[in-house]
This record gives sequence, structure tokens and C-alpha cells, in this order.
Amino acid sequence: MRGVPYWLLVLGLVGCVKRGDAVVDAGPPKGHPDLQCPPGALPEGYGPPTGTSVWCVLALPDGRRVKEGPTIEWHANGARSLDGRFAQDQRVGEWVTFHPTGTPETRGGYTANRKEGVWTTWAATGEKIAEGPFVNGVEHGGWTFWNTDTLTRIEGSFVLGAKDGRWLDYSPEGKPTRERIFREGRLITQREL
Repeated sequence: MRGVPYWLLVLGLVGCVKRGDAVVDAGPPKGHPDLQCPPGALPEGYGPPTGTSVWCVLALPDGRRVKEGPTIEWHANGARSLDGRFAQDQRVGEWVTFHPTGTPETRGGYTANRKEGVWTTWAATGEKIAEGPFVNGVEHGGWTFWNTDTLTRIEGSFVLGAKDGRWLDYSPEGKPTRERIFREGRLITQREL
């Protein structure tokens, strides 16, 4: 090629592979060093700086491809935003999300793509703001919510995703200040204490 320096031609071909008669840009390798796929599964997606999420894919005998194994996501600033795991395209086990600062945002478990067990939520400052159990994907049981600005908290119970029974608001000193009674998510009574 007349007029094009040899070094420019070589530089243009770096990172390219030849397939048949076409030259195709191979791009960066898929996956990320932190992604450890189970046997038979292959990495998909790209980690920073090229992409923001990686996961593992398993090819099934019927030709379907399913997410199988760990998944990792990153915020735009390069900080980790999510760690989780899939089994046959379903969320399972512990999942953790992170604020852009790197502090945890949520932590809890999944069973067959539904939230199960105790889940905890934190503010970006690291202070706990909510904690309670999920059953079959909905809040069920005793929950506590903290207000990090006012240093107050609220405690009460859910029954299959609906507030039910006695809910108490507490002052920064830990004394009850308000009582609310719920039935199937509807407020029945409220009084200041």
C-alpha cells in the first residue's frame, strides 16, 4: 500500500485475527479474572474497563444456553456493584449489592429466583437502614427500619408482604413514641405514646 507507513499497518492488525478471507477484531477476552465459572460453563460479558458485567453460561444438550455460576457487575466508576450466582438461569444463594463507594448496599439470599431468609440494607455511609426476612419472595416476619438522619427506628411484622399487627416507632433514646396497628396492610389504629 503506497503512502501508508509499514508500522501503521502492523499497528492496525494488532488484536485482529484472520477467519477465512475476513479480518475480524478479536477484542478483549470475555469474562474477568474474578469470575470463576463452574466446569462446562464459559464466561460472557466484559469487566472494566471494557464492560460492566460478566457471568457464566452453560450450553445444555437441547441447545439452550443458561446462566450458570457466578455473576459480577460494576458501577461506572469501576467499583463492584453486584456479586451473585445463578443455577439454570435462576438466582440462588447469597447476593450482595454495593454502593459506588464500595460499601455494601444489600445482602440476602435467593432460592429459585425468589428472595429467602434475612435481607439487610445499608446506607452509603455503612449504617444499617432495614433488616428482616423474606419468604417466597415477599416480606414475612419481624422487620426493623432505621432512620440514620433522625436516629429513630420502626419495628413491626409483615405477613406475606403486608404489614400486620403492632408497629412501633422509637425515639433516638430507644423509647416507643407511636403505635400503629395494621391488618392485612391496612392501618386500623394509630396513637402517640
